[in-house]
Amino acid sequence: MTSLNTHSASPRLEQSRVRLLPVVHLVAGDMLGMVAEEAMEFEERVRFGPVTGSAADTDPAKWLADRLGRVASAAWADGATGRPILVPAPMAALANANTAVACDAAVRRTTMCQQEFCLMFSDAAFAGETVDCSSRVARLRKAGFRVGIDMRQSWHTALSESLRLMIDTIRVDADALEASPDLQELVMIARESGILVVADNANWRDGEFLEETGVAGAIAPRTDA
Repeated sequence: MTSLNTHSASPRLEQSRVRLLPVVHLVAGDMLGMVAEEAMEFEERVRFGPVTGSAADTDPAKWLADRLGRVASAAWADGATGRPILVPAPMAALANANTAVACDAAVRRTTMCQQEFCLMFSDAAFAGETVDCSSRVARLRKAGFRVGIDMRQSWHTALSESLRLMIDTIRVDADALEASPDLQELVMIARESGILVVADNANWRDGEFLEETGVAGAIAPRTDA
């Protein structure tokens, strides 16, 4: 009898597995893109002592470039056609001058193009000077990438006129939006500026309310009970 190999995938392989979730319009039901998710994230904490691990583990530009390669492979393997794909990006990658070049090179090795990706940086990444953030975003935009802000945990970014012109997408939490007038005001400003706002933890039944608040789409919306 032939024995079957029942060994599970290695923890490293499991961590690097990409899940692609749909982003849909809550009222019309149209596909607005996808969100890429992985179990592993870049280590943002300050490191002390001798450097250990590979360059991909310590260099945010290389780490994000590798992630784009994995996302592109997953999209091809799954036949996923929703675009753009929102890709969570390390906060440190926004400040890294090599990020645009590294990510551009990574995408050129795939069948996809740069504008099919929206690099999503946390709100905290934009906490510095607005002018500096705008110049950093401009580098990525010049390379062809879309750029977005993840405001699920905080929403302190000042959407200056220059920044509003360069931000493609903002990601929020539907529960936080309902509870925070400040976030609601920011979302309305974003929508009026032509920025796509999408929400996590949204229900289909709340589509009209969220649209009135400024949210156009939802990430894998929940079915009404």
